[in-house]
Amino acid sequence: MKHNPADQLIRDRLEPGSLSIEGFLGTDDRPIADIIAADIGEVEAAGYTAEQLGDFLEHLHVTGDGGWEGRVPMYDGKISVRSDETLGQIPCPFACGDACHKSIITVKDASGETLLVFTPLDAHLISAHGFFEGKGSAYRIEPKKLISLFRRCTSI
Repeated sequence: MKHNPADQLIRDRLEPGSLSIEGFLGTDDRPIADIIAADIGEVEAAGYTAEQLGDFLEHLHVTGDGGWEGRVPMYDGKISVRSDETLGQIPCPFACGDACHKSIITVKDASGETLLVFTPLDAHLISAHGFFEGKGSAYRIEPKKLISLFRRCTSI
């Protein structure tokens, strides 16, 4: 396969130290296309799209932002979200032109157990690029875990 310089630029931006101290790949040394294909395969096998799941995360993020760093109950109390803001923005490592504000969103169940921790950039990466981050990455979202949360919140 012919080497694509654009793919190398994306990989460089995903590595530690380029856009974030930890980077987005963790210990995953697979090609970016393989990481994305594996995760998208898992999502599609469950009957969903990455865009649906990324949009769900964005909904959680926006709702959490409205809580002014307090917990906000959602989905009839099944979960609550909290968004803790920091200053600044981070550009998308895929160089699509988007940038997300820096924030950590924590999702807990009714008993207070943490179900998921993510960033606004994660919502964008999943929705726009099908990228859940590499295995071992600090903010990697396992597709099965996100699908389980989505089902829990959207089931009637």
